[in-house]
Amino acid sequence: MLLCVYLLYCLLQVNSGCEVDRGQKPDISKSVGDSVVLPCSCTNPKDKSDPVQWGYTKTFRVGKYEPEVMVFPEDDRQSQRYRGRVQREIQNPPGYLSLIISDLTEEDGGTYVCGVNGKFASAVTLHVKGCSVLEIWDRSVTKSPGESVLLPCPCPSDSNITPRTVTWSFSKEGQSEVKTPVSNDTGSYRSRVWTFDQEKSRNFSLLVSDLTKEDSGRYLCTVYEDNPPAVELKVTGCALLENKQTVIISKYPRDSVLLSCSCTELQDKPVTVQWITPHHGDLLSTELPQRYNGRVQTFNQNSPGNLSVLISDLTEEDGGRYSCWINQNQYRHFSLSVRGCTLSEPQEKTIIKYPGDSVLLPCSCSDTKTKPQSVKWQRVDSGGTEVSSGTDGYNGRLHMFNEGLPANLSLLISNLMEQDEGTYRCTINNNQSISITLNVKGCTLTQSLEEVISKYPGDSVLLPCSCTDPNTKPLSVKWQRVDSGGTEVSSGTDGYNGRVHMFNEDLPANLSLLISNLTEQDQGTYRCTINNKQSVNINLTIKGNGSSLLKNWEPIIILCVFILILLSLLGGVAYSFWKYGIGRKIRSEEETGQRQKDMDWETYTTVIYQGLCKPTQDQVPLIMTHSY
Repeated sequence: MLLCVYLLYCLLQVNSGCEVDRGQKPDISKSVGDSVVLPCSCTNPKDKSDPVQWGYTKTFRVGKYEPEVMVFPEDDRQSQRYRGRVQREIQNPPGYLSLIISDLTEEDGGTYVCGVNGKFASAVTLHVKGCSVLEIWDRSVTKSPGESVLLPCPCPSDSNITPRTVTWSFSKEGQSEVKTPVSNDTGSYRSRVWTFDQEKSRNFSLLVSDLTKEDSGRYLCTVYEDNPPAVELKVTGCALLENKQTVIISKYPRDSVLLSCSCTELQDKPVTVQWITPHHGDLLSTELPQRYNGRVQTFNQNSPGNLSVLISDLTEEDGGRYSCWINQNQYRHFSLSVRGCTLSEPQEKTIIKYPGDSVLLPCSCSDTKTKPQSVKWQRVDSGGTEVSSGTDGYNGRLHMFNEGLPANLSLLISNLMEQDEGTYRCTINNNQSISITLNVKGCTLTQSLEEVISKYPGDSVLLPCSCTDPNTKPLSVKWQRVDSGGTEVSSGTDGYNGRVHMFNEDLPANLSLLISNLTEQDQGTYRCTINNKQSVNINLTIKGNGSSLLKNWEPIIILCVFILILLSLLGGVAYSFWKYGIGRKIRSEEETGQRQKDMDWETYTTVIYQGLCKPTQDQVPLIMTHSY
C-alpha cells in the first residue's frame, strides 16, 4: 500500500509541470518589417514552465519536431540573425509560452517549434512576403536603445544591379558630408548588423541590433550613384548602463543588497521595466510574492532612470538570479548567493560535569558572519522538550550569545543539577542539527553499611559521610537522629547548639558531622541522607559515669605506673652498682690482709730458719694464729 502511494506521489510530481499543447497550429502570414506572435501554451495555463524553448526549421515534416536552429534562447554559435528581435510574451499568465519576433525578414519564413526542457511538441509555420512591401516605407524611424531596426532598401527594378553595387553608410545629424560605412567590418557596428541573402532575395535591407543613442542619424542605401534613398533613425529613451552583463553578489542572511540597474541618463524613463526573480515573479508587480512584502524598495520616484531595487532582511531562499529588463530588450543579470549557516560541529559529543557547575553546550556556524533564520534547543531524552528560559526547571539558569554574536548559538547552563543530565540537540532552520550528551556526575556515598562508634562523655566524635568522587557535590544533605523520630541534627537544633560542625562548605564532597563535648543523651543512631534518596546510618554509643571516672583516671594511673616502673629500674641499677662497689672493696681488703699474712709468715719463717730471731715459746702460737 505504501509503495503504491509513493509511486502515485512520484507520478504526480513528474506530471505537475508544464506540458506543451501538442500539434501543429494554423499558418501565419506576415510582411517584411512586421512583428509576429507565435502561439504556444501549456495544457494547463496555470502551470509554470522553466525553461521554454523555441526552435526553427526550414523544412517541416509532420510529427518531427526537430529544430535546426535555436531561436529562444538563441544559440549565438549557430546564428545571430535573431539577435535583439525575439522575446517572450510575458504579459499573459506563466502558462502562455508565446514568442514575439520583430522586424521580420524573408529569411524568417519557415516552421517554428515550441517545447519545454528540450521536448518540442508544438509547431507553427510562418510565411514572410518579399520586399515588394518596401515600395511604401517610412523614411523616419524611432527606436529605443537595445532594440533592433530594419532599415529598408527597395528591391531594385533593374535586374542588372548586383549586391556588390549596393552599400550602406551613416552620417550624424548636421554632418551629412561625413559618411561612415555600415557593415560588420566597421568597429562600432561589428557583430550588430545583418544583411539578407541578396543573391536570392534581391533584398538589400539592413538589420541593426542592440541600438544605442550613438546610432541616431541618417542611413543611406546606395544603389545608384545619384539620389540614394535615406532613412532617418532616432534612438531615444533609456539606455541601460552596463547592458547584458552579469554581476555576482554574495551576502549573508539578514543583510541588505542593492541590485543596481539604471539608465545612462537618470532623467530618461524606459517604456517598460521588469525585475524578474529567481522564481520568475516580478518584484515590481502588484502580485509580489508574499515573502518579499515590506522588504523591497525602489528609487525611481525622483530619478526615472534609476531602476535599482533594495532587498532588505535577506534569507537563504532569496538566493538566485535576478534580472532587470528595460523595454524587453535590455537587461542586466544579478547572481545573488545568500550564504547561510552551516554547523561547525556536526558530530555528537559528550561532556561530563558535576552538580553546581556550569556547562557550555557548543553550537555555532562555521562562518562567523552567517546567521540562521531559526535556532532551537531541545532535550531529546525528554521527548523533544524545548530548552529555554521559559521552560520549567531552567528559569534563570540559561544564557545564549546569538544576540551579540549571531553565529554563536551555544547554550550556557549554570548551577547544574543531576536532573539536567541528558541529550541536548541544537537545530537550525529546521534542517541541520547537532546533539550533545551531558553527564552530570552526582554524589555516591562511600559507605553503605551501618557503622558503630563508641565514645565517652566529654569526648568529640566525627560521624563519617562523604561522596566517593571528591569533585561531586550533592544537591542536599541532611543529618537526623533515627531513634528520635528523625529529628534533624544541626546547629539550630536544641541540645546541639555550638556543638556540631560540618565541612561541606570548603569541601563539598565531605558531608561528615563533628559533635563535640558529648553527653550520654547524644547516644543513638544518626543518619546521613543526600538528595533524599541515599543514606548511611551510624550507631553512636556513650559509655557510663563509672567507666568514665575510671577512664578519667587512666592517664594518671598510667603515669604513676610508669614512674614506679622507672623508679624500680633506677633502684635496681643503683643497687647493682652499690653491691658491685662494696663487694669489690671487701675483696680488696681480704686480698690485702691475706697478702699481709703471707708476708708476715714469710718473714717469720725467714727469721726462724735463718736464725735471725728465735721466738719464745709464748710467741709461737701467736704468730701461728696471725698467719692464719
